[in-house]
Amino acid sequence: MGLKEKISKVKCRTVLSMLIFWGQIQNYMMRSSMSLIVLAMVKTEEKVAKGDTAVYEEACVRENIIGVNTTSIGSAEPVEGKVEWDESMIPLVLSSFFWGYMSTQIIGGRLAEMFGFKKVYGFGLFIPGVLMLLHPVAARIDVKLFLALRALVGVFEAVTWPAMHAATARWVPADQRSSWVAQTYFGSTFGNIITLPMCGIVISYFGWEACFYIISAITLTWSLVWYLLAFDQPKDHPRISQEELDELSDIPVSVSRPPVPWLDILKSGPMWGTLLTDCANTFGISIFLGYGPVFMKYMLGLDIKTNGLLSGLPMLARYLGGVVISRIADWLITSGRITRLNGRRIFNSLSQVMPAVTIVCLGYAGCNVTAAVSFMVIGMFFNGCIAAGHFSSAVDLAPNFAGTLLGITNTASGGGMSTIARLVCGAITSNNNTWEAWRTIFWIASAIYVVGNLVYVATIRAKPQYWNDLKSEEEQEVEKLANGN
Repeated sequence: MGLKEKISKVKCRTVLSMLIFWGQIQNYMMRSSMSLIVLAMVKTEEKVAKGDTAVYEEACVRENIIGVNTTSIGSAEPVEGKVEWDESMIPLVLSSFFWGYMSTQIIGGRLAEMFGFKKVYGFGLFIPGVLMLLHPVAARIDVKLFLALRALVGVFEAVTWPAMHAATARWVPADQRSSWVAQTYFGSTFGNIITLPMCGIVISYFGWEACFYIISAITLTWSLVWYLLAFDQPKDHPRISQEELDELSDIPVSVSRPPVPWLDILKSGPMWGTLLTDCANTFGISIFLGYGPVFMKYMLGLDIKTNGLLSGLPMLARYLGGVVISRIADWLITSGRITRLNGRRIFNSLSQVMPAVTIVCLGYAGCNVTAAVSFMVIGMFFNGCIAAGHFSSAVDLAPNFAGTLLGITNTASGGGMSTIARLVCGAITSNNNTWEAWRTIFWIASAIYVVGNLVYVATIRAKPQYWNDLKSEEEQEVEKLANGN
C-alpha cells in the first residue's frame, strides 16, 4: 500500500484530534511558560544578596542534581532578572492571564456553536501567538503594560476550551468520548511537559526573552496548518469517507442555532456538580503547575534549568494516566461492565482523591527532591482520570450546548479559581516561604479536591438532559396549547 493510500485511510476525526492536540500544546505554552519565565525575570536573588536571607532560611540547598549544577537560594550568584520587578510581582504576573480568561468563556462557547469551532478556536490561538512577540518589549516598558498584555492573551485564549467541546459534540460518538478527550484535550498537558523543560534550557542559554519568540513562531505555524486542514462539520470535509460519515451521522447535535435554555442550566444539579468539581480540580492544578516551579525554586533550592526539567515530569504522568485510564474506562463502559454514570463517578473520584492525598504528602517530603517529585508525579498520573470523569460530562449532559456549558464551568474554574489559587498562594507565601506556609496551601488544596468530588458524585448524570432537546415550532405550539398558554 502506497503512502497516498495509507493517508487516505486515516479518519478525518483523527486528523482533527491531532490538530487540536497540537493546538493545545501551543495554548499551554503561551499560558504556562510564565510559571518559569517569571522566575528568571524578577530579581529575587538580588534581595537575598543584600542580606535578607531570613525569608529563605528554610530553603534547601541543592548541588549537582541530575547532572546539572544548581545553587541555593542564598548564594551570591548574579541576579537572573533584567526588569525592575521584585518577588512581590510573581502572584500578579501568574494571575493576570486569568483576569482576561474569565471574560469570554461563555461567549466563546456560544460563538463556536453558532458559527463553528474552526474560526473560534483558530483565532483564539492565532492572536495570542502574535501578542507573544510583544511581551519582552512590554516587560521593559512598564509592568502594568505587561499585566494588561497577559490579560489580553487570556481574553482570546478563553474561547479555546469551549470551542473544543463544540468540536467533540459534532465529531465524536458518545462511547468514544473518554479516549477522544484524553488523546486530544490532553495536548494541554503535553504542552506543559514540553514548555517547562524547553524554557528552562532556552533561558539558561539565550535568556527569557527568547522563550516568547520561539513560542510565538511555533503557534503561528500551527495557525496556518489549522486553517488548511480543520473543518466544522463532518459533511463539510472534502476528504471524509462515506463510512466515517455514516458513523457520525447519528450524533445528536442540531445544525441549527437554538436558544440557550439558561434557566434550565441554572437549575441543573448535574451542571452544578460538574462546575464545582472542575473548580476544585483547577485549584489543585494551579498549585501543582502554577506554583510548582515556585515551590521547587524557593523550598527545594533548584535552579531554572533543573526546575524546568523536573516540573515537566508530573505533566507527563498526567498525560500518560489520561490516555491509558480513559481507554480502560471506554472499554469498561462499552463492554457493559459498568454504566457510563458509574464510570464518571469512579474515574472522577480517582482523579480528585489521589491528588488530594499526594499533595498533602508533598508538604512533608522535606528536602528530598526525589520524594517530592514522586508525589507530584503520582498525583498527576491519577488526575489524568478526569478525561473519563467530569471532562466528558458537559457533552454527556447537553451535546447541543456543550460549548456553552464548558464556557460556564471554565469561567468559574479556569478563570476565577485559577486567579484565586494564585493569589491565595501569593498571600500565604509572601515573605514567608516556610514549610508551614506551604503545608497550609497543600492542606487547603486537598480539602477542596475532596469536597468538589463529593458534590459531583452526588449530582452527576450521564445522559442528555431534557433541556438539551430541541423542539420544532409545531411541538412548541402544541406544548403551549396543552399548558393553556
